[in-house]
Amino acid sequence: MKTLIVGGGELRIAFLSRYAGLFQPELVIAADRGTDYLVEAGITPDLILGDYDSTSAAERIREFKRRGLPVKTYPCEKDFSDMESAIREAVRLGSTEIRILGACGGRLDHFLANLADLRIALKAGCGAALVDERNFIFLADHSFVLEKSRTPGKYVSLLPMGRERVEHITLRGFKYPLTDGTLSQDAASLGISNEMAESRAEVSFRDGTLIVVLSGDEAII
Repeated sequence: MKTLIVGGGELRIAFLSRYAGLFQPELVIAADRGTDYLVEAGITPDLILGDYDSTSAAERIREFKRRGLPVKTYPCEKDFSDMESAIREAVRLGSTEIRILGACGGRLDHFLANLADLRIALKAGCGAALVDERNFIFLADHSFVLEKSRTPGKYVSLLPMGRERVEHITLRGFKYPLTDGTLSQDAASLGISNEMAESRAEVSFRDGTLIVVLSGDEAII
């Protein structure tokens, strides 16, 4: 099941509408102020959750409840974020693909937490990505192949997740190849701003988790 999660970070309504049309989600989850964005885009969420400490849509929430739409309300003082809850719900409901908008722009601490929360989906075997107009970000814990015709953006950046070392990494089909290398926090920039040189590019490694960022200097989506 394809699931779209919309958070409360910076998000243009035109991009939200365009991406929803491209992705064609079967389930739409609003995380707190993401409710406002979805309503402005004319999209009705299938599930609304959060503490609503930032949303201006209190009456809208009440209206959704009157219409029988699922609304989960959490206390403002809690030990998890609205986005973490949204990803856990998406996994629990059987999502196989998750795309998250409104999770990159704005506060850097929120972005880093959202990035770390992708591990929830990764451990569940569900493909999840943070998406904005210039970036498509996902985690990988095993080797993978990129196809140029289906890969957005000009650049492919690979960074080690957290304290982890990604060892025995080999890159084929890239402008800057690598054979049996290591990415670590001591040399994290080694994997920045590579480019695909062939129609297919392989990233193979044995240990660790990679942050994969597909990006461009201009809008890529």
